[in-house]
Amino acid sequence: MSEVKDLGENEGGHHAPPLEHITYFKRFLHHDMLGSGALLVAALLAVIIANVGFAEQYHHFWESPFGLSWGEDGGFEKSIHHWVNDGLMAIFFFLVGLEIKRELLVGELASVRKAMLPVFAAIGGMVAPALIFALFNRGEASAAGWGIPMATDIAFAAGCIAMLKKWVPPSLMIFLVALAIVDDMGAVAVIAIFYTDQIALGPLMLGSGLIILSFCLGLYGVRSMAPYMIFGAIIWLAFLQSGVHATIAGILLAFSIPTKARYKTHLFQGRMKELLEKFIHAEDHWDDHMKDNEKKDLMVNHNQQGLIRHMNTECHHVEAPLQRIEHKLEPFCVFLIMPIFAFANAGVHIDFSSIGDMLVSPTTLGIVFGLVVGKPLGIFLASYIAVKAGIASLPSGVTWNHVIGVGFLAGIGFTMSLFINQLAFLGVDPEVAGELVENGKVAIFVASILAAVIGVVFLKLTDHSLNKFKNGGVIDEA
Repeated sequence: MSEVKDLGENEGGHHAPPLEHITYFKRFLHHDMLGSGALLVAALLAVIIANVGFAEQYHHFWESPFGLSWGEDGGFEKSIHHWVNDGLMAIFFFLVGLEIKRELLVGELASVRKAMLPVFAAIGGMVAPALIFALFNRGEASAAGWGIPMATDIAFAAGCIAMLKKWVPPSLMIFLVALAIVDDMGAVAVIAIFYTDQIALGPLMLGSGLIILSFCLGLYGVRSMAPYMIFGAIIWLAFLQSGVHATIAGILLAFSIPTKARYKTHLFQGRMKELLEKFIHAEDHWDDHMKDNEKKDLMVNHNQQGLIRHMNTECHHVEAPLQRIEHKLEPFCVFLIMPIFAFANAGVHIDFSSIGDMLVSPTTLGIVFGLVVGKPLGIFLASYIAVKAGIASLPSGVTWNHVIGVGFLAGIGFTMSLFINQLAFLGVDPEVAGELVENGKVAIFVASILAAVIGVVFLKLTDHSLNKFKNGGVIDEA
């Protein structure tokens, strides 16, 4: 009987490296808990700086003008804070748009049946907090902030549930992410409709025309990213000048990115098989001075080098542009853009002599009760109605206690809530707007921390209870 060679060994009997070697750095860049940790550290650092005697320098830095200027009236200058909120966050919303489009096409929102539960849950989780905030702030100048407690910070929520992945069913993470994505869609709609200033039609028409042209590029099979990036920069600038918040440009541009690869996987398999055969055949065509096996092990020959580059090109073409961009952009957003945003917006100076008044202000109470009570209540009630009406069904292994726990985690508003908080009070009397924004920041911190702690503890206790039921021979099924 012929001896079969171990595919994991090379000719010298040494074990070959795995087909896919994931470095510690790559694991670091795609770890949910580390991403949310970077966000938390940036926010805490901003709060500390603003409360240890550097509040003036902190705010002065972020309000410093930055940009290009020429002549007396020419140029384009904005504050650094403005560049972060309207510039860097447009890139973040571009990533959000890519995620939404992917989920709508091939993810948890791709079919009506699969999408119903997260859609209903997200709607309930947006309506209930908004109503609670409106009740606390009825007749007040702060009533304009009703959109603040509607949002969910997907990075923090996913980071919290990642801590519990040994104790909760995998389908629960999918449910939370799908819910948060629908939530993001709602937040974008709220920003576009209710928190947009007076609109200038000229720039808006220019930006809209370029978005249509960008969609046409995708329909005609343009896969190079350069045209989309050039159009994206012009679209962003046009939306910025139009009065519509510039981050909406990021969402709309994302929906124009092609979702089809240059060719299908079966053609990729055939091409790669042919290239691999040529690669193996090229092994036998070394120059005479390179016949030594030790030299051959050092590097590939010239023909093989060209084939490897050809393989890389084939791998590039078989991946859809949307997937490729999303994969490359995610670490950049998670570890740079979002922490910078948190650092720029979380630096609230807390006057401890009046902290009591701040905590019982209508703004604070509306946000805290909206996120900590309204989110889980709305998500649970809407999900329960959808399931009992036969419109949706609970994911495999998920109980109603899990849904409540996810509801609490969805109450972590943080990034999106801070973002809306900056926009909500722009039309309010400037004399009180600053105080409302500061109260909103404190409320978002308090609510997000409470929601995270309650959600994690509740889901852990739910797992303990389920294990107790299982060990006793009784399982409380949904």
